Amino acid sequence: MNRRDFMIGSGAGLGVVWPGSKTLTASVSPMASTTGIVFDDGGETKSERSNQSERTYHVLGVPLRAGSLYPGNENDAEAYREVQLLARLNAVGCRALDEGNVVIPSYLPHHSIPPIRSWPGPRIAWDCVRERIEPYLQQPMHVPLLIGCDCSVVVATTQALKGVSAENVHVLYIDGDFDDAAPDPKRCQSAASCAVWFLTHDSPFWSGPPLRSSQVTVIGWSNPSQSSEAGIRSMSLADMRRTGFGQAARQALEALPTSASVLLHLDIDVFRRQDLPAAYFPHAEGLSLAEGRELLGVLLRDPRIRIIEVSEYATLRDLDRSYVSKLVDLLSEGLKK
Repeated sequence: MNRRDFMIGSGAGLGVVWPGSKTLTASVSPMASTTGIVFDDGGETKSERSNQSERTYHVLGVPLRAGSLYPGNENDAEAYREVQLLARLNAVGCRALDEGNVVIPSYLPHHSIPPIRSWPGPRIAWDCVRERIEPYLQQPMHVPLLIGCDCSVVVATTQALKGVSAENVHVLYIDGDFDDAAPDPKRCQSAASCAVWFLTHDSPFWSGPPLRSSQVTVIGWSNPSQSSEAGIRSMSLADMRRTGFGQAARQALEALPTSASVLLHLDIDVFRRQDLPAAYFPHAEGLSLAEGRELLGVLLRDPRIRIIEVSEYATLRDLDRSYVSKLVDLLSEGLKK
């Protein structure tokens, strides 16, 4: 299919299954999806035999802002590498491997046609991400750490985690917004702004099945829910300041089953603009870096964490890389042994 035919036929992406999703990644070497994992004949990794208690973090860039209208921020993961993310994680005792970037087609559409901006680009990207991280999730103590993505990536990572954890998946969604806007045929919205709605509803936009509302906790929001439906647990920024950030984090974790497989999603717009203006949509209200350090210092150490994703960093707002360096500080401090 040439690019013109793809653009004209992109309405096909509104079906429950994007028909080309398997072939889009077929050119990727099978070894690419298990880089950094060495298996023996019994299916157990050598690293797990030698140290069953050690996590391995697989750092993966997602070189696409699938929900954006204009190209320009498709390779934000490189900024994390420029400030030595891997070396800084290893320096605090983490076993971390750079697995490169998820391979995503470069010809995806950018448009403002309702209801989802740039559709079916987000769905194609989700399928690529899901297929890429599944091999890691099938191994205990292996944790994909995604960087350079937009918030909609949580649809892909949740689907991948459900494939290995069934009903035990829980999402801790740290964000300045609720991201639960329902798709509206009268207006164009980014896939990122609908991310939590996608997770908790049956729809043609992903293959599901959806999570129950009780399986998602939105943490740190300053912009309220856009949905009239109740049920999603949440902790507002104001509530957390009254409770204390460490205590709020402990409460969020205590509400989860001991058998839970937890996806930790961090949208950096949860931080206030004066501390971290490099967010794609910076917020005037939000966490200070000190408050974020206290929150993440509790959450990131929980042994039930199976996926970590850091979203909505915008390289074009951080030319000297000072803000991404602060993000790496928060990650390395939260994950240090």
